[in-house]
Amino acid sequence: MKVLGPLAKEGKINQDASVRDSQSIIINAPVDKVWSLMIQMKEWSEWNEHIKSVEIDEVRVGADFKWQIDGSKVRSTIQQIKEKELISWTGTAMGIKAIHIWKFEADGDQTIVTTEESMQGFLTLFFSHQRLHSSLVNWLDQLRQKAEE
Repeated sequence: MKVLGPLAKEGKINQDASVRDSQSIIINAPVDKVWSLMIQMKEWSEWNEHIKSVEIDEVRVGADFKWQIDGSKVRSTIQQIKEKELISWTGTAMGIKAIHIWKFEADGDQTIVTTEESMQGFLTLFFSHQRLHSSLVNWLDQLRQKAEE
């Protein structure tokens, strides 16, 4: 994670990673509401059906957290938080190292959310770009549904 941490702190994924994707969505809800849903990590499983659990003591830069998504157990570390603008973390699961970036842009009563992820490691041979793409699209859609309630 020596290389990935600094990238994530700058709000960047690893462009040289073997698997990477970026997706955006416009959510018809103010950035305060959307940000609140993302920063309340322990509650992700309440609105994202692919996340089983999140264990974190405090949401802050440097905090480690454990979570399960689509049956994979992930260990992550928050690398950067810019309130209502960005949250990023690095993580490992089954030998795969990843960077995940979330960016939030207020546009009146709407929020533009962009998420990017890069994955590297031997086992990415078994984790396709399409699977990552579908995961990001699904996560954004579930975030939109919850925020627009």
